[in-house]
Amino acid sequence: MSNKKMNMLTKSALFAALIYAATLTGAIAPIGGGAYIHIGDAMIYLAVVLLPTPYAVASAAVGAAFADLTLGSLIYVIPTIIVKALVVLTAKLLMRASKHILVQDILICLSGIVTIAGYYVSEVVLLIISGSQLEAALTTAAVDSVPFNAIQAAVSGLLFLIAGEAVRNIVNKKKNRTDESDVSQSDDMQD
Repeated sequence: MSNKKMNMLTKSALFAALIYAATLTGAIAPIGGGAYIHIGDAMIYLAVVLLPTPYAVASAAVGAAFADLTLGSLIYVIPTIIVKALVVLTAKLLMRASKHILVQDILICLSGIVTIAGYYVSEVVLLIISGSQLEAALTTAAVDSVPFNAIQAAVSGLLFLIAGEAVRNIVNKKKNRTDESDVSQSDDMQD
C-alpha cells in the first residue's frame, strides 16, 4: 500500500472519530424514537473540505453510524449511512459551483437540507413499517423530524462556518511552509 493511500486512510479514520465524538458530545437533545440533535455534521462539512470524496463519504457514514450505535439509535444506522453519504456528495457538488471560499462554505452548509429531507423520508418509512398509515406518517414525521433536523443542520452549519475558516487558515499555512521548504531544498540542490 502506498504512503499516499495510507495517509488518506489515516485521515479518514481520524475524521470518522471526530464525527463520532462531535456527534456524541453534541447530542444535546433527544427528540424521541431514538433520534437526537447533535453537532456532528459540522465535522462532516470539514471532511468535505479536507478529504477527497470517497474518503469523506466513508468518514461521514462510519462516524455517524457508530454514534447511532453508541447512543442506542440502532434503527437509524442504515438511514444515517445513506443520509450522511448523500450529504457529503451534495456538499462536494455544491462547493464546485464557486471558487470563492466563503461561498463554497455557505454552499456546503446548504447540504444540511439533505439531512432534513433524508431523515424526514427515513422517519416516514419507519412509521409506515411500524404500522402507521401514509397520511399519519407524513404528518408525524413533519412535526417530529423536520424542525429538529433543521436546528441540527443550522447549528452545525454555523459551527462549520466559524471553524472552517480557522481550519483552512491552518492548512494553508502548513501548505505554504511545505511549498517554501520544497523551494528551499530545490535551491540548495542547485548550488
